[in-house]
Amino acid sequence: EARAMLGALKPLPSPADLIITRELRTRPQKKTDYRREKLAIEDLASRMIDRPQDILPRFVVLAQDITGAVASGLSLYEDTPAPGVFRWKHLHGSLARFEGATTPRQFSPCGVTLDQDAPLLMRNPEQYYDWVAQTNMELPEVLLVPLHLKGGDVPIGTLWMVSDTYGHFDGGDARALTELASFVGTALRILRTEER
Repeated sequence: EARAMLGALKPLPSPADLIITRELRTRPQKKTDYRREKLAIEDLASRMIDRPQDILPRFVVLAQDITGAVASGLSLYEDTPAPGVFRWKHLHGSLARFEGATTPRQFSPCGVTLDQDAPLLMRNPEQYYDWVAQTNMELPEVLLVPLHLKGGDVPIGTLWMVSDTYGHFDGGDARALTELASFVGTALRILRTEER
């Protein structure tokens, strides 16, 4: 009984306790399929010309395929209502039912990713973020990369991947997602320029 009480008094983890990005450098890397990555960029380039409205949803699907994640999506930043939220867009896989949901800018893994402006690997975010815990989801690992409008200094959101196992993501996954995100940022800038 005393042991149970001590367990109940155990402090909740902080976001820093859940960030395991350093493991991306130490985990053995899966064999990189550069051909698959090249084909993904060619696919996106083709859509940019023929069907620009398909770039973001296709980007999410290709990123999930490359990493072998079970769920993926974009969290796009909106500055209203203040202090800002992320809107989940183009969700794919096991979390697709949350399409259009919003999460707080200042209280989310996406917010931490934008603050660091670098890839971030987090384990079990539901242990800290109550809005994740309330969905009864268990997210062993989430890999996030910032998404910039190319040429802009401020990220416009994040691309995120979820794994249902520990140790799934590695440095190669972070590199591939960062490169894809960079290409998509360029495509978005071109599209916005054309719209203007």
